[in-house]
Amino acid sequence: MAQKDYVGRGRSTGTRRKKSPSRGKKSKGGSGTSKLMIVLAVAVLVTFAGGLWFLAHHKKEDVPVITDHKANGNGLPPKPEERWKYIKELENRQVTVPTPIEPSSGGEVKSQTQLTDEQRQLLEQMQADMRQQPTQLNEVPWNEQTPAQRQQTLQHQQQLQQLQRQQQQVQQQQQQQQVQQQRQQLQAQQQQQRQQQLQQQQQRQQQQQLQQQQRQQQQQQQQQQQQQNVQRQTQPAPVTREPEVQPKPQETAKAKPAEKASSQRWMVQCGSFKGTDQAESVRAGLAFEGFESRITTGGGWNRVVIGPYKDRASADSTLKRLRSSGHSSCIPLSVGG
Repeated sequence: MAQKDYVGRGRSTGTRRKKSPSRGKKSKGGSGTSKLMIVLAVAVLVTFAGGLWFLAHHKKEDVPVITDHKANGNGLPPKPEERWKYIKELENRQVTVPTPIEPSSGGEVKSQTQLTDEQRQLLEQMQADMRQQPTQLNEVPWNEQTPAQRQQTLQHQQQLQQLQRQQQQVQQQQQQQQVQQQRQQLQAQQQQQRQQQLQQQQQRQQQQQLQQQQRQQQQQQQQQQQQQNVQRQTQPAPVTREPEVQPKPQETAKAKPAEKASSQRWMVQCGSFKGTDQAESVRAGLAFEGFESRITTGGGWNRVVIGPYKDRASADSTLKRLRSSGHSSCIPLSVGG
């Protein structure tokens, strides 16, 4: 039979019972520390999650800052700040024919309708600056120059100033010459106009004088015809008598016409005027054409007369020459007999 050691068991149970409270204490202390660690971990996770949620919901909206880009001299558009926006603008942009600012510059610019007001102002300012002449600045001698170099720079500045003065003087002289030429041209044109006006006035006066002469000559011719008609009417009718028988009647008849022809003379009248000036002008014109004339006065009239001639044939020949030269108002007149 097996023997049981009850004493050993009792001791072992006692020792076991004594050791059990220490183990309880140890288990209680380990569970407290583990709970603290868990609480801390949970708190860290909660704070981390809260921070993420706060950042996600309270994120500041990025406002795109638009910077004012100045137009470059070559007219190219500014670089894009947002890639995708620039690509969309390129897809939606209308194609237009580019117009260069200047023939020398190779750049191309959009039409002015697509430019903003600021860009237009900048372009206008750039064009005005390009049109202006560059200002020449005098060289300023720096402190480290030697006296000889300073003299050279001063001489160079003086030469430049003299050249500028000479250029200004030449420009002023050219302007004065141009003004004088314009004045001379205006004066010449005015003189030509005056001469033309004087010539026209002289021609009008000559035409008026010719018309007056023709009227006066017509009036004189009418008066002469009237006088001749009156004389014919007032002359008594010739008394016809029977001629006495005389020897050689034919010889006496021939002698009488010969005597009348020898006593009758002819003259050519080229106008009669009340003023001596008009008569003198007509006489001068006839003398210039080679006709000798004289002025006779009678009854308040100044008559320009050529002749006298012995027969009618010579008077007719001079009359033809006068009419061929343009004096159509001349008429033949019988004098004496």
